[in-house]
Order: sequence, then C-alpha cells, then structure tokens
Amino acid sequence: MKTAKIVFLFATGMALTASTSCGFKKEKETVAPPVKVTVLPVSDVNIASGRNFSGTVVPGDGAEVSFPVPGTVKAVYVTNGQKVHKGQLLAELNDGTLQNNYNIAQAALAEAQDAYNRFEKLHNAKALADMKWVEVQNALKTAQNSAEVARRALGDAKIYAPVSGIVSDKTIEGGQNVLPAIPAMKIVALNNVKVAISVPENEISALPDGLKANITVEALDNSRISGTLTEKNVVADPLTRTYTAKFTVDNSNGRLLPGMLCTVALPVDTTTAATATIVLPPQSVLLSADNRNFVWLASGSKAEQRFVTVGDITAEGIVISQGLAAGDSVIIAGMPKVSNGTPIIAQ
Repeated sequence: MKTAKIVFLFATGMALTASTSCGFKKEKETVAPPVKVTVLPVSDVNIASGRNFSGTVVPGDGAEVSFPVPGTVKAVYVTNGQKVHKGQLLAELNDGTLQNNYNIAQAALAEAQDAYNRFEKLHNAKALADMKWVEVQNALKTAQNSAEVARRALGDAKIYAPVSGIVSDKTIEGGQNVLPAIPAMKIVALNNVKVAISVPENEISALPDGLKANITVEALDNSRISGTLTEKNVVADPLTRTYTAKFTVDNSNGRLLPGMLCTVALPVDTTTAATATIVLPPQSVLLSADNRNFVWLASGSKAEQRFVTVGDITAEGIVISQGLAAGDSVIIAGMPKVSNGTPIIAQ
C-alpha cells in the first residue's frame, strides 16, 4: 500500500512537471519578436519637382529628295553625314535621251516660231484666212509647251538640296536605275533639332504650346539644355496609348545628333503630377489573391494592409492615385514577413 502511494505521488509530480513545462513552452511559441521593416512616410514621396520623361533626339526641319523622272544614276556627289547648303547639286541621271528630246522640242519650237512670223505678215495684210491663222497660233503654243516640258525633264535629271543641312538615308548609287518620287536621300536640318517624348493620354492636354523643359543629354556628359514645346500629336499610339510631344532645341553647335537619349523634366504645374501625386518604390506595391493592389502600412507598432489604386509607372516609381494620404507610413522593405497585426519595428 505504501509502495502504491509512492508511485502515485511520483506520477502526479511528473504530470505536473510536464504540464508546467508544456505551458511555458507554448507561451514562448506564441510570443513572436517584432519584425524589422523600413518605412517611408507618404509626405516624403509627393512629387514636388515636376515630371521626368525619357526622350530621344530627332531631326528638325528637313526634306526628302527624289528624281521626278526615271533613269539611270550618272553620279552621286554627296555621302551620308555630309553637310550641304541649299541649292547644292546632290546627284544626276544620265540625260542623253532627255537632252535629245529637248533638242527635238527646241527645233520644233523654232520651226513653229518661223511659221508664225511668216503667217503673221499675211494675217496683218488681210491675206490669210482666220482659220489658218488660228491653226498657226495653236501650233506655236503646242511647240512652246513641248519645249518647256522637255526643258523641265532635262532639269529634273539633277537634284539639288532644298535646304541646308546634313545628308541622311542616302539610298542611291552610281549606275542604279531609279523611279520617279522614290526617295533618294534626306536632307536633315540640325541647327534646330527636336526631342520627342511619349506622354500619357491623361496628361497630354495639360501641356501648353511653348512650354519650357529642362533636358539632360546623357551622351554629352549629362549636359543640360532648354527646349520649347512646338509639336503635339493628336492621335495616340494604338499600343501604348501615349501621344508624342516634341521640344525644339537650339543646336547651332551641332553637338546633338538624332538618336541620342535624354531626360526631359517638365514643370510640376503642367501635368497631373501637380495634384499631390504619390509615388512609391515598385517593390512596395503588391498584388492580392483577388488581383487587387495593396501596400503594408506601419500603423503604430503593427502592420496594416491597405488596398490602393495605382496609376502610371514613372521613372520615380508607381503612382498611387487612391488609398493613401499624407501622414501614412508605407512599409517598403520587410513586407514578406508581415501580415495584419504583425508587431513591427520601423528602421
């Protein structure tokens, strides 16, 4: 009997010890340490300096040139990248046939003119029928027109620079057969080039003509120049739904070349960015299981999920159009470790 009592007391003590031990262990498992996160106050991410766009230098005023008549290229006197002045001879066709046609037309004109002079005397002396006189006059006009056409065709065998600029996109070579109106080359004016940007459809109407922009050119050691808005497309790109806007830039020194990349900074009060736009780092905006965008907020010492509406993606980050306000603190690092109510420590 005494032995059974001892066994009972030992078992009871072991059970209490186990129960106490499990209780302490369970309590340690439920108390999780706060998660360290990085927080960004919303007031710090409002755009205050304007909107930046990626731009590309494009040629300014210029013109395509082509032969108005068919033929074989006799010679090309310029190369791509060469500077030319207005009226400079660029290329010419073999004009043997055109020259012969011109000579024939001139001979026909001389004959018609001679006949006109002789019959004019008879007409003045009232010795020529009116019908014959009309015939002579018409023959002279026809010869004059034919000679003018032949003269123009002979002149069309040569093309001249319509403006001063740089030769670009030359497609012809000596000995090549060409057709009328097919571009032979372009003459690009580089004294005034343009910088083209793509503007979202909800911002294009806010850009006034004559708007000034600060332009940074990466290829020229990030040099800064000024540009003036002179052109806006009225039809959006069907894929990107953006509109092309072009800023004219002085390039009298010839440093800017078509194709150079640059950054175009627009004043804040000319776009929708002026209306307290909030921009967050891309990694801080997440997608829920039901395809809604959300962010994690630091609400006191705990994490809180907040659904938001996103707008454009800019060089600064993702625009938040709804869901946040000044005073909110957004978690921008450490988000995978938090859920609603998770204790956090902001760094």
